[in-house]
Amino acid sequence: PAAVAVPTAPAGRPPGAAPADRPALDRAPRRATGSQRTKSAGKEVAAPRQRAASRQDRPVQPTRVRPPKIKFGDRDPSVELAITEIAGHLTFTPNTVTAWYWLPEVRWAFRPDAEREALLSAISEQYAGLAGFRLHLRRTTRPFPADEWARTIDAHTAAPLADVPGTTGWADHLVAAQRHLMAVNHAEGQTYLGVTFARRSLGDSLTERLLRTFGRGTAEGERRKLGRTVEQFDEVLGAFGMRGRRVTAQELEWLLYRSVALCMAPPGTLSPVTDGRWERGDLLALTEQVERYRTPYGSTVKLVNRMTGEERHVAVLAVGRMEPLEIPERHEPWLHFHERLPWPMEISTRVDILGSGDSFRNLEHRLRMIRSQQLDYAEHGIDAPPELERLAKRALVIGDEMTTGLPVDSARAHGWHRIAVGGRTREECLERARRLIQLYSRELRISLQHPKNQDWLAREFIPGEPIANTGYVRRMPVPLLAAALPQAASNVGDRRGDLIGRTAGTCRRPVFLDLHFPMEVRERSGLAVFVAEPGGGKSTLLGALGYLAARRGVQVTLLDPSGPLARLCAMPELRPYSRVLNLTGSEHGTLAPYSLIPTPLRSEFGTGAAGDREFEIAVSNARAERRMLVQDICMMLVPPQVAREASTATLFRHAVRQVPAEETSTLDDVVSCLGRLDDDAGKELANLLLDTAEMPLAMLFFGRPPEGLLGADAALTVITMAGLRLPDLKIEREYWSAEEALALPMLHTAHRLAVRRCYGGSMSSRKLVGLDEAHFMEGWRSGRSFLVRLARDSRKWNLAALVASQNPRDILGLDVQNLVSTVFVGRIAEDAEIASEALRLLRVPVDDGYEATLASLSAADTNSASRLGFREFVMRDVDGRVQKVRVDVSYVDGLLDHLDTTPAAIAAAAGVLPSIPLPDLEA
Repeated sequence: PAAVAVPTAPAGRPPGAAPADRPALDRAPRRATGSQRTKSAGKEVAAPRQRAASRQDRPVQPTRVRPPKIKFGDRDPSVELAITEIAGHLTFTPNTVTAWYWLPEVRWAFRPDAEREALLSAISEQYAGLAGFRLHLRRTTRPFPADEWARTIDAHTAAPLADVPGTTGWADHLVAAQRHLMAVNHAEGQTYLGVTFARRSLGDSLTERLLRTFGRGTAEGERRKLGRTVEQFDEVLGAFGMRGRRVTAQELEWLLYRSVALCMAPPGTLSPVTDGRWERGDLLALTEQVERYRTPYGSTVKLVNRMTGEERHVAVLAVGRMEPLEIPERHEPWLHFHERLPWPMEISTRVDILGSGDSFRNLEHRLRMIRSQQLDYAEHGIDAPPELERLAKRALVIGDEMTTGLPVDSARAHGWHRIAVGGRTREECLERARRLIQLYSRELRISLQHPKNQDWLAREFIPGEPIANTGYVRRMPVPLLAAALPQAASNVGDRRGDLIGRTAGTCRRPVFLDLHFPMEVRERSGLAVFVAEPGGGKSTLLGALGYLAARRGVQVTLLDPSGPLARLCAMPELRPYSRVLNLTGSEHGTLAPYSLIPTPLRSEFGTGAAGDREFEIAVSNARAERRMLVQDICMMLVPPQVAREASTATLFRHAVRQVPAEETSTLDDVVSCLGRLDDDAGKELANLLLDTAEMPLAMLFFGRPPEGLLGADAALTVITMAGLRLPDLKIEREYWSAEEALALPMLHTAHRLAVRRCYGGSMSSRKLVGLDEAHFMEGWRSGRSFLVRLARDSRKWNLAALVASQNPRDILGLDVQNLVSTVFVGRIAEDAEIASEALRLLRVPVDDGYEATLASLSAADTNSASRLGFREFVMRDVDGRVQKVRVDVSYVDGLLDHLDTTPAAIAAAAGVLPSIPLPDLEA
């Protein structure tokens, strides 16, 4: 056809727009009639002018710009996908429509079997409710947003420690953590479920093709009909179990990108348009960057990003024969098990849910086949194999369940399950596939096959694409499909705290912990408990949390009786802001009991009569606590034979009542009060205390503390009693040495000194106190009341309290289990009863096999003589999630060297032995 000249619009005006001197109309003006032309010639122009003015008074309607028509000879968009249109969460192909839903992750690990069975039962009922439809279950991954986490933790760090020249600053610290996150390759799983619910008629397809010519998509009538069905899916999938919701435009776009570019680097940015509509020509953007290279007999598919040059080889494995699985009693969810390996993989599952009618017809057909084979054997006089009879009996049992049981018992799932494994080279991809095949074969007794036509299988992961072949179909009851559970979660901790390691269960996820998150967000107690055998890693973890909190500007006080944590104060970035208090070499009056309990300030309470009342109660409680502390210290300082006498407690209580319970009082005032008593027993007690006061260590309790000792100026304070030998509580006090007898009151008052700094500051400022050897506090009245008060006041004072002990009974005996927000339990392998107590602390079911999990933590290789380079814990966070975690703070340069508490490392730090390099934490 001849070319038609199209007039161009004036500069500054788009084609088809109206001039500025007249309004834009939604229709072309009518042609004037003959009478109108005559009147115009006779200069009767008033009426037309009035008519034009009236048109200007009308509201202006925008001109509808129609898209250009496709001329004959123009090429259609070469779309490589079966999808022809996307509208919201619906994807259209020439024959089908699929609704896509996002499934949130669910907690699985360390959960009671009854709760697991209830979850699987609910999911089974949801699958049974989708009988008659084909499902497409997709599991993909999204890299962890390390930059987003860094911005979050920086926003919640109001005043980090000032940078010390020549050391790692706060910004460098965050950069090192982000690099560590990206190097370990943490990826977050995402699960999508597509329900193909409409087989489009020929009329619908022709109508869509006709409307597409005019720039429109699916007909409105078809959309309304589909909307009613989608509402039913929303109700079924949104219930307990899956709790699915409609995918957003960004989520569906992400799924399509990840499906086209299998196992490749994720897209940097998604489309800025969020209306959720993709026309046929726009779908080119999903496939333009990725080229596929395949060979007819190749074992992998080579994908190349032509924009970045990235190459990736992908192997698709199919789930073959399966043995019966016992989920949740023995086995893990079988479509979540692959996440044990340290690289991300993709899952695609196509499932046809058959209702009772279809399932029963299929079963009858197979039963007739079995009977026919048995008759053939009988006609030839050959004994039929026993397997046929077993299959026939099994078919009869299943048929009875279908006809008499619930709908979930009669529903069956016929599906094809694929796992995509990627690698930078073909050899790496095949090696990863081999390891995955071995893992499933060894642990779950599932055979993974490596089929032909890898390119066809890889296209199955793309929504809307057909099944490559119907081989390896797995027929199973709906409960077994529900037990696949690809959305099982392994998350623990929060997303705004410091990086402390990763999960070590069925998948690898980063673990972040903000010790003030329970108080500031969840409004819970800030008590965190650490329990493990000697060498389980309690001190290392406690010291690491103290270091990370100090870097964020939190006032940190650590009490370490043995002394290795004092080396934290020698780290270059903390040295100007740290202080070590070695009580064995401190001055006279350092542990004066009256001064260890601060007096509340009126400014810390509200105004008015209610605030006055709260202030008076707080002052009265402080005085009562001082009296109890002084009585306990006096009982510890006298010989045990004297302490057991009934009159001793009476005399001490009388003397303490006579002395004002203020910070300015001293233990010398109690001795003077006892000496003034007419009772000879009182004077004898005074003489015993004076004799004890002559010992060098006992001088810490008499007199007043040095000026400024109890201040809160240092960001990190470590209180130690280096060289002091702690007594064995299993031995009677009569057999303790003088040094061991004084160790107990020293440790008792040292705990008070640690918390004195916290209670002396502002109630709203962040504070952290770490207490080791907590079992010494449990046996004394004031010690028990002190730990209970610490747990109850932690939320009000924004105080993170870390308490470490070797025995969980020390914590359970204090009756503060309901106040514990975070729990870390390390290796407990010596006593099954103690392991059961630790599970109670974790609020995990006992006698479900989890005792063996605690015994296997931080398990060393018996064939190797090298030291173990990591420590593992079972962690429970404030939200009740329980996971096995591996502590990893290797991104902080030099921190592990200063936290190593093994004898060889301590000697090397003191210059006695040469330094021993630590093994790789990720080895």
